[in-house]
Amino acid sequence: MSLSRFHRIVFLGATVLYVMAAWFSTGYHSADEHFQIVAFAQWRLGELPAAHLPWEFAAGIRSSLQPWIATFVFKGAAVLGVDDPFSRTFLLRLLTALLALVAMRGLLRATVTNYTERIGKRFLLLGYGLWFLPFLAVRFSSEGWSAIFLVLLVTSILRSKEDKRWIWKAGLSAGLAILCRPSTALIIMSSLAWSWLIRKERLQDLGKFIAVLMATTCAGFLLDALFYGWSVLTLWNYIGLGLGNDPTVQFDTLPWWYYPPWVIKYAIPLIGVLILLAFAVLLIHEPKHLLVWIMLPFLVAHSILPHKELRFLYPLAPLIPWLVIEAWSVLQGPLARIPRWIMIPAAMILAITNLLGLTVVVSTPAGEGRVRLAETLFRVATPADRIGYVVEPSVAWRITLPAFYQPDGMQEVIIDPDRTGNMDVDYLITQEVLHPPLPTHRSLVPLMRSQPRWSDQLMRWYTWNEGPAPWTLYKVVKAEP
Repeated sequence: MSLSRFHRIVFLGATVLYVMAAWFSTGYHSADEHFQIVAFAQWRLGELPAAHLPWEFAAGIRSSLQPWIATFVFKGAAVLGVDDPFSRTFLLRLLTALLALVAMRGLLRATVTNYTERIGKRFLLLGYGLWFLPFLAVRFSSEGWSAIFLVLLVTSILRSKEDKRWIWKAGLSAGLAILCRPSTALIIMSSLAWSWLIRKERLQDLGKFIAVLMATTCAGFLLDALFYGWSVLTLWNYIGLGLGNDPTVQFDTLPWWYYPPWVIKYAIPLIGVLILLAFAVLLIHEPKHLLVWIMLPFLVAHSILPHKELRFLYPLAPLIPWLVIEAWSVLQGPLARIPRWIMIPAAMILAITNLLGLTVVVSTPAGEGRVRLAETLFRVATPADRIGYVVEPSVAWRITLPAFYQPDGMQEVIIDPDRTGNMDVDYLITQEVLHPPLPTHRSLVPLMRSQPRWSDQLMRWYTWNEGPAPWTLYKVVKAEP
């Protein structure tokens, strides 16, 4: 089978996979994915008071690009009679998945012909099917969308010799990536340096690239003014906050070496180690490679910054398959000398590990799984009902449902598991290990778990038993005396 035909088949399969992930990966992976995008769109539509928005709104540090997109998607859905929160957010995830597929297809087409047919086919499978890619590719978040535009940028740069319009595509993609996530500016600067010093692009062309980029970011400022209702330079405010200009905003700090252990742990150890080794191989053997120029400054800068979150590295995620295949290509000679009785079992273990991870992320909800519970609650509850959360008050934010996903008028009660709380509720969300004593003549009827039961053990392995136990939604019913 030719490589191009194989690509078409893999792309079709990937499309099915990513649409499934968009459907099942309900909710949000990080709080910013909801509270700084969907909540902003709610405010714009008049569905949420400004007082209920996070502090980032008043600080003016959030670009309005994605909130605008969410606003128009929600308006379009309303015209079609789609107004429930779960369908609205599914449309955002579906849009993200389709854009990600288009971007990845372009990058793979631009790079796969550099390899033999055998390696190229493996590259295509890895390029769409590395286990965490479908999960990240459906996230309507700043990290998810900046990753898409960075892939488009890299593809445009790689095709600069054959595509006369690459400057406009690259400049637009770079500007949109910065509007989604300003920290990607470092990747863009590295790409420019590589294009000039290694690719030997003309300074005149790079000047046009910068001009298009600047025009795109200026258009973003106009969108911000229209969205917020006042003149605000969100990019400038974001940079100022990052430099510590606001002493009232404090973030957790972690040592400089934290990212490599995180990659090993959360990419699944076998795959995480493989990723780090691939980067080391390319750094040593191909220091002029575009991936090295893109990744190294970005990783160094984020290692120096005291505040660290793994999601800060997500914009690099779609480039990981290319990184692994490049390292594999470099080491073809030494790898060929490894006995087959070692290579074949190792490859099978990696494939099974990846398949298990892929199965989980495609079929389970994001985050704590709270939105999976909210879907059931939305169908069965009435506005007069009360819902209780059995959780320590200090961490109640981990499971309480945003108003966006609640039936109108529903009242919430936080029930401290260490104390006798107010159990006069109609529904209860709790963990099996936190069941409080029920009042007389009350019983619990389970309605929905936050994750499928079959994935419990896999998730415990993945989190090294550090993750929270699954949550369950119960209906509180009166029992016969």
